[in-house]
Amino acid sequence: MTNIELFKIRQALLQTYLRERGYDGVLLSRADNFAMATGGRRNYIWTHGNVGSNAIYVPAEGPALFVGDTIEKPRILDEELAGFNCGSVDYLWFTDSPAGAIAKRFAGKNIVSDDGSIGKNVHGDLAVIRALLCETELEKYRALGKLAGDAMTATLDLIEEGMTENEIAATLAAEGMMRSCQVPVALVAADERIAQYRHPLPTQEPLLGAGLKARVVRGYVEVVGCFLREGLVVSLTRFKRVGDLPAGIEDAYARICAVDAAMQVATVPGRTLGDVFAVCQRAYGDYGFDANEWHNHHQGGSTGYAGRTCFGRPGEAFPVLDSFWPAKLKEYFGLDIAFGSAFAWNPSAPGVKSEDTFLLLPDGTKEIVSVTPALPVVDLAPVPGMDAGIIKYGMAE
Repeated sequence: MTNIELFKIRQALLQTYLRERGYDGVLLSRADNFAMATGGRRNYIWTHGNVGSNAIYVPAEGPALFVGDTIEKPRILDEELAGFNCGSVDYLWFTDSPAGAIAKRFAGKNIVSDDGSIGKNVHGDLAVIRALLCETELEKYRALGKLAGDAMTATLDLIEEGMTENEIAATLAAEGMMRSCQVPVALVAADERIAQYRHPLPTQEPLLGAGLKARVVRGYVEVVGCFLREGLVVSLTRFKRVGDLPAGIEDAYARICAVDAAMQVATVPGRTLGDVFAVCQRAYGDYGFDANEWHNHHQGGSTGYAGRTCFGRPGEAFPVLDSFWPAKLKEYFGLDIAFGSAFAWNPSAPGVKSEDTFLLLPDGTKEIVSVTPALPVVDLAPVPGMDAGIIKYGMAE
């Protein structure tokens, strides 16, 4: 499938949504939705925010429009939207905004947006569409997963006792960028910080007050990475042992991998994320953790054109694999597309965590993409009901 063909499918999905909901158009300013609408294109400059520097307007009928200032227009039309036959609504940088420009161009129309800048904020409504991935996007995920796994493995290989957390994070970011991936999340914790914090930003001495120093690794280290390429995100967590492990960590690590595997087994079409989450809640107690350990961190969920498109939580109605919008796409446009989805569950407990990204294919089969085959494999055979195809990786040495 060509980039133009993928763009047309993403546009048709959005136009299906607009027609079904009775909207005249949607202004997409968020980087995740811009990528979703274009098959992976970029509208951002500042990489630490949700909203990009320009937008795309998708009407219920007709071609999409670039919306932004004349600073961004040349590059976006030349490098991001080339060949897509998009029109343009542009303005001088000091005169307007995407929402203001669209409001003037389409006065009186029922227009919505993904950031609340014009009309209703429909970002949440678009989550299911962001999660739908056609075969070309699933193939991109396979390629990204290998790049992410290689970057993580290369980082682990370079970790030595005495390295600072910040040096490890810098290594992870560099290894990702060398493989044409952005690394929007690089979390690192050494030794006791692993048990203390579930989102451990790497310590950087100049940023720490009260005489605190950058932490160095002595026993083991946790490395968490999210890798972004063409709008898609692969998330994974790995550990490396460089010295002595705290008592019980090896056993706890195997058990948290079992919780993760149980969630992957439960991720099947026809279920909701809430159904999978119920399995997660039971699994913590079943595998020897406090029954309420899941209170202490989110457990991951659906991914795709976002780090997490929708988190699993009690009672969450988000479908594991949506069938409503593909059926509507066929009804409105005659396109019979087989969609899959992607997931990244990440159960954790003090000192341990398990996280991989896997695909749920249109036929219901699953495929882990965040593979790190150089690492040892956790033996899940003794775990009741485990799928032999689920692989969880142990600590690097």
